[in-house]
Amino acid sequence: MARSRAAQEPGRESSGGTAEIAEIAEITETPAADPMQDIVGRVRDITRANERLFARLIEGERRFRGLAKAVWKVQEEEQRRLARDLHDGLGQTLTALTHQLERLREKLGALPPEAAAHLDDSIETARLALNETREMSRLLRPPVLDDLGLAVALAWLARTLEQRTGLKVELALDPLDERLDSDLETLVFRLVQEALTNVVKHSGVDRARVSVRRSGERLELEVADSGQGFEPRAVLGKGSTVGSGLRGIRDRLELFGGRLELVSTPGEGTVLSATVPLTESVAESTEPGEAR
Repeated sequence: MARSRAAQEPGRESSGGTAEIAEIAEITETPAADPMQDIVGRVRDITRANERLFARLIEGERRFRGLAKAVWKVQEEEQRRLARDLHDGLGQTLTALTHQLERLREKLGALPPEAAAHLDDSIETARLALNETREMSRLLRPPVLDDLGLAVALAWLARTLEQRTGLKVELALDPLDERLDSDLETLVFRLVQEALTNVVKHSGVDRARVSVRRSGERLELEVADSGQGFEPRAVLGKGSTVGSGLRGIRDRLELFGGRLELVSTPGEGTVLSATVPLTESVAESTEPGEAR
């Protein structure tokens, strides 16, 4: 409770002869601040600061995704350009060379055995170079992916792998009502391509299963084999010198707000599962670090 005390002393005589009373000081006691209010205020300030930091984190994550996705798109566009150049440039040149050698063989008719053998070898070499150039062009960027969509491109990939490596791929593809976004189709194709390449290189089996289906606003895919298997933590862990392909799959999925799940045991095969949002809005709603 506030209280006051006035100290007085005689003043000088005024013109009326009356002593002037002067007030020296008035002391007012202020009640002490409430400690709980101080704590609540500090907590409120810390909460607001954390909210600002979290908002900056979200914005930084969004910008990073945008930048990394732009780099990925540039890489895909460069692969598309290289594929076109191989097909239209080197491929056409090798086609012309093969036809010229074949016509030369026909015009020359009967040749000495050694000369005929050399010319036949040259024709075969030109044909092999042409086929390899076409195959490289398709693997860099298969035209069917742009022209006919994901399902046809995956079917082509399965046939190509069986012809080149002997791997038999069982496809289970749910029909989609419409074409997916071009970037999303490219992402899924690359993920399946990389996963099947790992099966060929490391599983030790000649069969694999690929499934792709839509679940609400997300696309789910799975690549499974019954091969040698491995320890996922040893491959995906920090500092690992192996498994760069799988880490690449994980990183690309995270750019699109997706996530990777890997189940594998040595000697018992591997199941790679991935989910990815079908729309940009769903991808942006994914919290930073949610994709694993």
